[in-house]
Amino acid sequence: MNVEVTSAATNFRGALYQFLIGLLQTAFAPENLREWRRWWREPPDAETLDQAFAPYERAFEIFSAIGEPAFMQDLTLDEGEEKEIAALFVEAPGGKTLRDNQDHFVKRGGIEKLSPEMAALALFTLQINAPAGGVGHRVSVRGGGPLTTLVLPPENSEGDCLWRRLWLNVLTRDELQQLPGDHENNAIGKIFPWMAPTRISEKKGMETYPEHAHPLQVYWPMPRRMRLLPSDHEGHCDLTGQAASSLVNRYLTKNYGINYAGHWQHPLTPYVLEADKEPLSIKAQHGGLGYRHWLGLAVTAQQGKLTRAPALVVRCYGDRQNRMAELDFQPRLWAFGYDMDNMKARCWYEAEMPLFNLDQDERDDIAEYAKRMIEAATDALKTLKSALKNAWFDRPKDAKGDMSFIDANFWSATEAPFYRLLQQLVDRLDDEDAIDALLKKWAGILRDEARKLFDQYALSSLNEDGDLKRVVKARDGKGGLNHHLNGSRALKNLAA
Repeated sequence: MNVEVTSAATNFRGALYQFLIGLLQTAFAPENLREWRRWWREPPDAETLDQAFAPYERAFEIFSAIGEPAFMQDLTLDEGEEKEIAALFVEAPGGKTLRDNQDHFVKRGGIEKLSPEMAALALFTLQINAPAGGVGHRVSVRGGGPLTTLVLPPENSEGDCLWRRLWLNVLTRDELQQLPGDHENNAIGKIFPWMAPTRISEKKGMETYPEHAHPLQVYWPMPRRMRLLPSDHEGHCDLTGQAASSLVNRYLTKNYGINYAGHWQHPLTPYVLEADKEPLSIKAQHGGLGYRHWLGLAVTAQQGKLTRAPALVVRCYGDRQNRMAELDFQPRLWAFGYDMDNMKARCWYEAEMPLFNLDQDERDDIAEYAKRMIEAATDALKTLKSALKNAWFDRPKDAKGDMSFIDANFWSATEAPFYRLLQQLVDRLDDEDAIDALLKKWAGILRDEARKLFDQYALSSLNEDGDLKRVVKARDGKGGLNHHLNGSRALKNLAA
């Protein structure tokens, strides 16, 4: 299967979840926790949902005449640049890449025609993730390539069904009040921006702030001005392989769409917060998602003046679970997003992490222990990489090269022990002796893994001349790996 098709299918899953959550949040939001609990216990039938969705059907037409609304498309766009449908995909090679024949990894020609449904989903995926796209091609309301985090029931449990996966991430109307925006203006164009003339942004001062829209618009942002061009060609969709009576192979686009600015916050995205400054959405990081990102995604983390705050749905789940017997289970956190380098998608990452049912004081304690554990791991990894450079090169300060494979191996090898010990810490929060023993155990795991990886790679092909004396010194000599591991303040502070 083409790389582009594989990647698209993966991130489409996350986009489809966001579409369905947004639809429920818009058309079927519970008034309060009592109503939320009712639908958690007894999911609505198809007729109930049909009645709730009916008033919004016009907003989800895929094709329409110019001047008539079409899903996620500019209301009046009738001229602009025509592009092939593959350009809708965030990871598709750009024009310059194609002209320079540099599309080595994601090849051109993998997707040339889509069914209307897949074209609409590709358009939605681009609008909610939109990276920088050149002059006047605006980024998403969460910034380019935002990270999304969803709360899920335990895998393969009795409650692990699509409805409950979605419903865990739907806010009550009371909870939604925490979002900035004009809550009183329910005009459909304030929620679905394609239902009204686009707020174009050709000049400075034409930005769109939360007070210009209903808070629900964060689920339905439209930073890009686009219009799908329908055809009368029949055939099979390149993404799904299914037959379609009308295929889409091109679209129209124009710059200076909606320029979102100000204190927007999306309920499904974690943020870095600082007093009197605009929130910054947390992005996927080069090297993947792992336990080093758990702080700020699962629990609030304080870093000086900065606060790494989990998504609103994660915080609301934490508040609900102490008040609702129905939530007496350990959920999962599903995190996913693009690692973007400006306009270029370097990789798509996703990971699952544990959440814990804790009260606020317990969450604060666990956040502090996890912070110390992650700081110790980061210090051990830094020490390992420095020791390997000393082992490999006669002049290590001048050595350059990619050591990301060491990072990946270290984080992967220590991930399962981290979550296992974190669960044990949760179970023993009232036992200081047990906590001290668990944190010391983590220090031992980090030291052992650093030594193991050093021994594995010190005499590998990366060693420029195989000097064994230099390797021994880098491992056991003064200033070597063991010297720093034994004297590490971060490792010693684990049980402080």
